[in-house]
Amino acid sequence: MSVTGAGGAAGVRRSHALVLLALGLLLLMLLASHAPAPPARPAPAAMAPPVRSAPPSPPAPLATRTRSNHSAAASTSPPTNSSSSSSSSSTVKAVSRAGAPLTGQLYAAGHRRPHPELCPALGARLRLLVLVTSAPAHAAARDAVRLTWGHYAARRDVAIAFVLGTAPDELRAAIDAEDALYGDVVVGNFVDAYSNLTLKTVSMLEWADTYCPRAGALLKTDDDMFINVPRLLRFAAARANASLAVWGRVIRKSLPKRTTKSKYFVSTAQFAGKVFPDFATGPAYLVSRDAVRPLLEAAAREPYLPLEDVFLTGIVAGKLGIKRHHSAEFYNKKVAAHPCAIQRAISIHMVQYHEQFDLWRKLLDGKTKCT
Repeated sequence: MSVTGAGGAAGVRRSHALVLLALGLLLLMLLASHAPAPPARPAPAAMAPPVRSAPPSPPAPLATRTRSNHSAAASTSPPTNSSSSSSSSSTVKAVSRAGAPLTGQLYAAGHRRPHPELCPALGARLRLLVLVTSAPAHAAARDAVRLTWGHYAARRDVAIAFVLGTAPDELRAAIDAEDALYGDVVVGNFVDAYSNLTLKTVSMLEWADTYCPRAGALLKTDDDMFINVPRLLRFAAARANASLAVWGRVIRKSLPKRTTKSKYFVSTAQFAGKVFPDFATGPAYLVSRDAVRPLLEAAAREPYLPLEDVFLTGIVAGKLGIKRHHSAEFYNKKVAAHPCAIQRAISIHMVQYHEQFDLWRKLLDGKTKCT
């Protein structure tokens, strides 16, 4: 082979190598252009402040926690038919039916604004003390009494006051204002409810014994009663020397209701006998002065019974040997509004507050002649 041929072959080989190299580079470039890009690293974020939990709330006051617990319990309990204004009274019913606690265990002594000024010298000059049991919402009934037969409270020998239990919150301001105006509202330390009528009557006795023990006699009555005070004064004067006595409309041989569905249910734990002792019905009855304290003291030792007249003038009075005298003048029922019927009566029941004025006018009627 010639030198020229050898150099030409070498040049050809170099050119081929360059072509192959160029093709390789081109292939690498093409492969690089189609390769996936590496994932981008996120930029460093600013450091967030640490989350701080809220400081723990201070514990609720005990009263609040107690109410919350009661609410929770109520939400899981079956509904009851008791009214919202008688939480204490429903407790009385439940406990009494289970075992009949003593009245003294349920009664809280004392009165708000007792008004001792109603009985100067502890009632030494009073022939008659009239205590009217009333409900907090019965402001119209109390006003009607004040404007009619309650006028006799202006006499020096008669005192009249209204006895209530603790009122619902929404009525307390109105009752305070009423008492500030008239000064004759006595409030005991118990919830005002139907099943607490016995506690209300015991509260009445306590007030009479504490502030008016020297009054000639005590009339217990209700705010739906019309009282013929002049006839009552004559009645009481004729019996001024009687001792340990109750006068009124006396019920004899009444049977206790043993069915739990009855409004007047009485358990054998409350009263074991088959027949109630004779008792004076609750709308109005007169108590001799010397019977007030014995009734008050003995009531505390007896099983609680919501029927206040049966309890006080029947069971308690019977055990003390206090006589219950039936007196026809205590009508203790609704009667025809005739002047003669009104003038013969001492007490008339089921009187609406607006009817008090008509009965008052007919009591003072000097034209009608009655035999």
